[in-house]
Amino acid sequence: MENQVSKNVVTQFTTTIEKYEKKNLTELLEGSSMTPAQFKQIVINELKRSPKLQEAFVKNPASLFASILHCAEMGLNPSQMIGEFYFIPYRDSITPILGYKGLLTLLMRSNKVKKIWSEVVYEDDDFEYELGLEPKLFHTPNHNSVRNSKNIKCIYACAKLDDEVVFKVMFKNEIQNIINMSKVPNDLFFNDKKDPEQWMAKKTVLKQLSKLMPKDDDRLKKAVSMDDNIEGGGYLIMDDNDTVRFVQGSIIGKKSTIYAKLMEKNSTDDIELENNIVATI
Repeated sequence: MENQVSKNVVTQFTTTIEKYEKKNLTELLEGSSMTPAQFKQIVINELKRSPKLQEAFVKNPASLFASILHCAEMGLNPSQMIGEFYFIPYRDSITPILGYKGLLTLLMRSNKVKKIWSEVVYEDDDFEYELGLEPKLFHTPNHNSVRNSKNIKCIYACAKLDDEVVFKVMFKNEIQNIINMSKVPNDLFFNDKKDPEQWMAKKTVLKQLSKLMPKDDDRLKKAVSMDDNIEGGGYLIMDDNDTVRFVQGSIIGKKSTIYAKLMEKNSTDDIELENNIVATI
């Protein structure tokens, strides 16, 4: 019975997203390396493998589709395996999370950015840096030492621009302070089993660096702003005026031709969607 319900949910989702594939996804993914059909199939695969995502879709379809369309507008890959964008089920709603690789992709679209990298500094590494008029950073890893999340000293992110290299250094307690401010739980931070490469912590530092860099892509500005608001407890919904907005946040965009009819109730003979499609956080 459970497999049948899951199959019905996927069928219902597929029917709904196909309504937006040709027109809406085509417009949003313009200039992207993904076709609307490829993007749609990736999202369907994400739904198939996640019962929690299926449950969130049944209870709050607008939350999921607002996140999907925002991901498409950013031109990012929605596959969790790729790590550019995540759909995180949370309290019967979807929390859209920008991944480290997604932020990297957005930054590298700038013609002014030539290279970006981020590194973890452990306690026994040789590390020092200077700020001022002539900033300097030196890091020699000690691979003979213990290298796990408990021994992290700091993380830094660097970007090579046309005529300079800019960097941001954040010590572990500074990163932890930002984590503590987030109202959305995320167990990937400093988790050696689930995130051995420390991508989430690196993303925190890279995001701070991005705020100091040139932003000639509006999608980068919107993505960083959205991610900050999500971490602060906001979440995406879609209202009757076809506006994608944050609850407990600010309006991030309006495209009446893209979001029209998304709030319409969907139903099948086997699935009864809840009347309240906007979860309360």
